[in-house]
Amino acid sequence: MFFVGLDIGTTSICGVLYDALHDKVVRELHGENRFLEGAGFRQDPEEIVAAARRILEGLLADVCLQGAESRPGGGEQSVRRIGGIGISAQMHGILYVNQEGNAVSPYYTWKNEWGGERYQTGKSYAEYLSEQTGMHLYAGYGSVTHFYLQKNGQIPAEAVSFVNIGDYLAMKLTGEKEALADVTIAASFGGFDLRRRQFALSVMEKAGVDISYYPEVTEGKVMGTCQEIPVFGAVGDNQASFLGAVRDKEKSVSVNVGTGSQVSVFSEKLYETGKGEVRPFPGGGWLYVGASVNGGKVYERLAVFFKEMLAFFGAPVELAAVYEGMERLGREKKVTNLRVLPALYGERETVRGEESAESGIWGLREENFHGADLVRGFVSGMAEELYDLYQGFPEELRNGRTGITASGNGIRKNPLLREEIEKNWKLPVAFTDREEEAATGAAVMAGILVGKEMDTHEK
Repeated sequence: MFFVGLDIGTTSICGVLYDALHDKVVRELHGENRFLEGAGFRQDPEEIVAAARRILEGLLADVCLQGAESRPGGGEQSVRRIGGIGISAQMHGILYVNQEGNAVSPYYTWKNEWGGERYQTGKSYAEYLSEQTGMHLYAGYGSVTHFYLQKNGQIPAEAVSFVNIGDYLAMKLTGEKEALADVTIAASFGGFDLRRRQFALSVMEKAGVDISYYPEVTEGKVMGTCQEIPVFGAVGDNQASFLGAVRDKEKSVSVNVGTGSQVSVFSEKLYETGKGEVRPFPGGGWLYVGASVNGGKVYERLAVFFKEMLAFFGAPVELAAVYEGMERLGREKKVTNLRVLPALYGERETVRGEESAESGIWGLREENFHGADLVRGFVSGMAEELYDLYQGFPEELRNGRTGITASGNGIRKNPLLREEIEKNWKLPVAFTDREEEAATGAAVMAGILVGKEMDTHEK
């Protein structure tokens, strides 16, 4: 039996066909995602749904072709070989829907910065809500974006609820009109009570938030069917990526480096921790996450710097060649005393103390004033930031970890970063064989939920 996984990323949309029997992805299809013009890092939900539908149809057609080779009649019978459709989506963002379940606003992504604008007494909307609720709420979180739109009279009159883009895709595939959000995505909006696995609505209301727009929280719910195939509620892309990449969740550390970077560990228990984020995991348990906005984009910026210098001195080269040169430089210098904190895009939480919260280069001397030291210093600083985030997890979570599962092109294509991560953790790094981890995780999740449902019916 096959399962489909659809992942809605910030810049791309992906679908995979997962063979549950052999535990492997047999087909991948991709599409692009884009931002609308103007401020706010907004996206068109209908464009996203249309792109996801095209990918889904392509995957269904592929199963039909495979079925036609082995089954009389092929076609319709073969589609029934798909046990379920899982969805993964970029977290935090929201869009508004009306009573008919149709979008009446753009999708305000996690990159939306309006919650960082000044609100009252010199505080931003996010800072104000954090102070009033006692929770960590940041610009880009759905609850903060909703509060900003509410206070500025920008919620559409016909809106009755808000949902995540993954929730909306599930609604459009199944025809569901009710606003529902899986706990893994609901928690990403902010204003969420982890122990109750529900929104802290009374707390949010007391802070001045209009709570009538919040969706109902679900867990592992079948939203409906698409061509008679069960469609499950969307899950957060971080949790889906972990599920798709990590095969031993009890002993592994997940390090994902894409545009940004994340370090994650799983636990069945809920621990009190003042650092990082704790996110509900599909099927139960918790994912402890240390997230940085500085990942592959930081290394790319260093490459652009070298490229600009070469062009200035009359030796223009392609960016790919610059990356190759940087790797050679880094290999010349296994260790450097040049300290670099490449937090070019800021830090959500200070992990090294207030005195080093900003990007910088320290210890520059004649003997380390070389390109090789700079490259090695950058990757070392990237690895150290992730390790510092990991060290912020409770000790009980860090005990017993035996290896690191790496994913994302930011580390897959950067062997120097892999070396530095192994140095910091003193653990081996292994790459997942699944390059589309989030989409694969969504498909794996669908398979698990279908299996549980079948077990229940048999009993």
